[in-house]
Amino acid sequence: MNLINWDKKNPLSSLTHIQHEMSDLLDFLSSAHQTENYISAEFPQIIVSINDENIIVRAELPGVKTADLNIQVVDEVLTIKGERKPATETQKINYLRRERDYGTFARSIMLPERVDIEKVAASYKNGVLTVKLPKSAEAKPKQIEIKRV
Repeated sequence: MNLINWDKKNPLSSLTHIQHEMSDLLDFLSSAHQTENYISAEFPQIIVSINDENIIVRAELPGVKTADLNIQVVDEVLTIKGERKPATETQKINYLRRERDYGTFARSIMLPERVDIEKVAASYKNGVLTVKLPKSAEAKPKQIEIKRV
């Protein structure tokens, strides 16, 4: 049996090295090139809010053209589909890091209440898609008058 010379002053230095290696691996995996036409993260990120009149869905879609979006409401489910195309570069560029996802995406959201499909409206400003879904008449709150007997 051979004895190993312990020349390290800090026995935890190996753990620190492992921590740095794991951090580098996670950075590499999170910045890895996406496979064609596939985005693994929840994309786009959305915010859903509600008031007495409307359900409002905001989707963060910077770099997506409105012509590349498709919005549908079917059976109380809102679906936003689209494609973010990579920017075409005129010069050869070697990227060190690209964190923006490219490719096709689809998000479907179960709406909490019935909506008036004929009055659904969408707008796009500063990279944010806003879909305004008016509640149907039966879904809106109604004030009930109490009759005196």
